[in-house]
Amino acid sequence: MKVYFETNKGLLREINEDNFLIQETKRFNLYAVADGMGGHKAGEVASSLAIDTIKQCFDSDCMSENFMVPKFINDSIQLANKKIREESFEKEEYNGMGTTVTMAVVDLEHNIAYIGNIGDSRAYLLKDDEIIQLTEDHTYVNELLKDGRITTEEAKKHPKRNIITRAVGSEEDMQVDIFEIEFLKNEALLICSDGLTTHINDEEILNTIVTYGCSKSVQRLIDLSNDNGGTDNITLIIVDNNYRGDNL
Repeated sequence: MKVYFETNKGLLREINEDNFLIQETKRFNLYAVADGMGGHKAGEVASSLAIDTIKQCFDSDCMSENFMVPKFINDSIQLANKKIREESFEKEEYNGMGTTVTMAVVDLEHNIAYIGNIGDSRAYLLKDDEIIQLTEDHTYVNELLKDGRITTEEAKKHPKRNIITRAVGSEEDMQVDIFEIEFLKNEALLICSDGLTTHINDEEILNTIVTYGCSKSVQRLIDLSNDNGGTDNITLIIVDNNYRGDNL
């Protein structure tokens, strides 16, 4: 299993408010992306606090015999939520800051990936010639889409498409989506911030990875996002479990 990753501030943002995490052990591997939001530099603070908290929890818990991945995902994000809210209350310039978090914990022993997310950073599974969005966007536009009030094409251009309905730091009581999937040989996981998916659709992502392989696709996807506008920070992690024979 190999991992490829990159982050880029895009063409329009002054700073990169995305953060990411890769932690690998003998049995459990952790991959996470956080996309911060808020006032000047507040998004960077929020995403950094989330990633640092998740890392600390993982480092302290993952070697325990009683390590339960779903509990770790929920507890680490809930703790990050608490820390971000405390920081935002203490410093006026951080008021209202928050961050998305999407993570995958791969259990190498049982070929299972546990996915946790809040916000609109995404996780995808790639298998054969198929790309499957695993996470659900917690956005206003996605709620309209689910209710049948707008079409998929209308969603892409909706003026409120960037409004997030759930974020780490936004509410005291927060629900984290957590589920598990099989993660087998010849498959790959993609975790990314919305700076990628705003400018590249799923089919383009799949075609790029199929054409160039996982290792070369990371930079190509970032370049393509910037070529298509680069309006946001872009972060992606590709976890390559010998996808398509890993021969590219």
